[in-house]
Amino acid sequence: MFTTARAASLNRHVKTHTNERPHECHLCLKAFRTVTLLRNHINTHTGTRPHKCGDCDMAFVTSGELIRHRRYRHTHEKPFKCSTCKYASVEASKLKRHIRSHTGERPYQCHLCSYASKDTHKLKRHMRTHSGEKPYECHVCHARFTQSGTMKIHIVQKHSENVPKYQCPHCATLIARKSDLRVHIHNLHTYKAAGMECRYCPAVFHDRYGLLQHQKTHRSEKKFKCEHCSYTCKEGRRMALHTRTHTGEKPFACLSCSQRFEKKELLSAHVRKCHAASPPAPAVHECPKCRKAFSRWVSSQGPGRHPSP
Repeated sequence: MFTTARAASLNRHVKTHTNERPHECHLCLKAFRTVTLLRNHINTHTGTRPHKCGDCDMAFVTSGELIRHRRYRHTHEKPFKCSTCKYASVEASKLKRHIRSHTGERPYQCHLCSYASKDTHKLKRHMRTHSGEKPYECHVCHARFTQSGTMKIHIVQKHSENVPKYQCPHCATLIARKSDLRVHIHNLHTYKAAGMECRYCPAVFHDRYGLLQHQKTHRSEKKFKCEHCSYTCKEGRRMALHTRTHTGEKPFACLSCSQRFEKKELLSAHVRKCHAASPPAPAVHECPKCRKAFSRWVSSQGPGRHPSP
């Protein structure tokens, strides 16, 4: 539930629940909920970057972009900290996505199949398997791909005689374009004076590549331990499923006969087998604490953590 001490903040929040966009751009007629969003948008037309960094020559359209820039490049501040492990992030959205690795929550559900994702980017990429959309095109043979990474691998493997391979001087990575090599070195091998701590242990690294390589060694660790028995696993989602064998919780209800199931897959199989003659009823998921019903499953963290029904 959203609460605020300022009436202006409440009014701004209420607009997120409506389609009201009263502020229109005079250049492209795109409309926005607030004057601030409109002003930022117009700056993208005019090239105006009013928010200047005091430590370098960079300037930005919005104050939020400037704040993120300073944290990433200058202060290395990570104010958003996980309460379960040592992970910390520059952005609140990244922390929210990280927390789902503990809870196993996958709130972004494909409406065409049982796939669910922890973030919107992966769901958008998945939807291309249904739509057939292939936005990435090979500049050599014009073959098209659903993912940029798949396209780059294709170029290196199929057109190696036409495409130079640039070897990273710091690791074994081969990259097709020199510009991509610069990005790779900047993102993974730039020295970080402040150091970056592993999210799973106290180890500290001064380059992102070393950190990522180290964190891979933790992937085989079974970090999630059952409170009721000796079962352990790597993923919070699997632990949530296992815990139901102790609690007897069956959050997936059939609307045709009211039978309940531990897993969505079991519910889908039941509907196909027992109710194929009638239109399949949408799954209803109940919060085990307050019994409120939702059209998609949510983490059982109690009232206040629900998405919109």
